[in-house]
Amino acid sequence: MADLTGSEILGRALKNEGTEEFFFIMGGPMQHAEQSCVKEGLRPIDVRHEQAAALMAQAYSRLRQKPGVCMAASGPGVINLTTGLANALIDCAPVVAVGGSSAIGQYGRQTFQEIDQVALLKPCTKWAERVIDIRRIPEMVNTAFQKAMGGKPGPVYLDLPADILYGSIPEE
Repeated sequence: MADLTGSEILGRALKNEGTEEFFFIMGGPMQHAEQSCVKEGLRPIDVRHEQAAALMAQAYSRLRQKPGVCMAASGPGVINLTTGLANALIDCAPVVAVGGSSAIGQYGRQTFQEIDQVALLKPCTKWAERVIDIRRIPEMVNTAFQKAMGGKPGPVYLDLPADILYGSIPEE
């Protein structure tokens, strides 16, 4: 069997959770992930600003009664999601936000757009976590959807470092 990248695993995991559309702005470590989602049959809705992606995911979740999904590139891209996610938190709207981030192996070295995105997103989400092992992507995506819908619905954030997205493992 072939190897799968973290981006491909993410695309499959989102599809397995019933995701049909996602809102995003292309960029950074998320480019391959977004392409992988399209390859899995998810409909991409490209926006001009990350804030719009989060707000559109919130509106989608309220209309469709299921989690809306939005994506952003690292650093300022993820930070731009916060207004929409805070609004979703107040409105009890289930949104699954996915963001790329600096490679785990480079943390603390002030790499391109490095900032602690998980710490920034915790106050405006029900749950925010970083994937640190490529094999756990499907589990973490499932957990994100469970958290978004469980109890009082609301937004969650899943952080995917570049080395997790671009890394690969055997498909089995």
